Amino acid sequence: MTTSASWDFSLTAGQIIQSAYEDLGVIVPGGTVATADSTMALTRLQMLVKQHQGRADGSPGMPIHTRQRITMPLALGQQTYLIGPNSTDSPSSTVIGRTTISNLEAAGQTVLSITSNTDITSYPGTIVTMTSGDVIGIELDAGTIQWTTITGTPAVTATVINALSSAASAGNYVWWFTSRAQRFPYIEFAAIRDENFNDTPVDIYTQVQQYEATVAKFADGSPTCILVEPLRLNTRITVDTQPTDVTKQLYLTVLYPSEDYDATTNDIAFPQEALRYLSWELAFALSPSVGRWTVEMEKNRQEARAMYVGLNAEDSVLYFQANA
Repeated sequence: MTTSASWDFSLTAGQIIQSAYEDLGVIVPGGTVATADSTMALTRLQMLVKQHQGRADGSPGMPIHTRQRITMPLALGQQTYLIGPNSTDSPSSTVIGRTTISNLEAAGQTVLSITSNTDITSYPGTIVTMTSGDVIGIELDAGTIQWTTITGTPAVTATVINALSSAASAGNYVWWFTSRAQRFPYIEFAAIRDENFNDTPVDIYTQVQQYEATVAKFADGSPTCILVEPLRLNTRITVDTQPTDVTKQLYLTVLYPSEDYDATTNDIAFPQEALRYLSWELAFALSPSVGRWTVEMEKNRQEARAMYVGLNAEDSVLYFQANA
């Protein structure tokens, strides 16, 4: 007897819906879900997975599969930043490449000489390559970063849409990325990363009273704490100083939002361990509409949930002992 030697089992949104209706006894195994029922169930599934963003589900480690690391460039004197795909004031991304200007570029230039169109330093083991349409930021001699867009295929030069507003000397940094970071509902860690990739942790405040209690918010310097506020479309980051060194960046470890399911054919963006739980939790959400929920169903749901929330719990060196 041979095993499959495969580990790629997954389900689509439609298959989770089918499983939920089968468990409810609405359809026979292998039966067809009515179109209206499938549409309603897909909406319920969307609502369910969105509630599992961050750590709202109470699980100590399951959301690890949504963990991302975001690089947020700082702007001269700017304290508030919005992170999200539609944000225009914070060019943040999960992957940002870096190179340098190779020759002095005067104000008005649109063709920039660059040291390389690839980066193998920022993410060891990964090559980040400039492509047409990427967002690009150029460190100007004025101490600011000018953000624009690459047009054409970069090689020893990169052509940008907007001309330089001031000069950029040889050795000045150039950053680029393809996609902006998503709005995130939960942050785990934050640090200021300098040009040599050395990190200095900063305090994370999620209560406005903590941030407002800090003094000298309008002083120049490197941030030492941040206020994080997940808004409807973006996550707002407010730093406690007015940044002066644009070569430093804010490095964030966050939990990303759950992906949308735009169609029943979309794969479930959860690890395999969550599939049984999602099926039973969806069945529970659908039970009022079908008018059926039994004790045995609830036992299955509770068992699936207990196994779900206990997955991937991170170990701690801190523990409590009675009568110690």
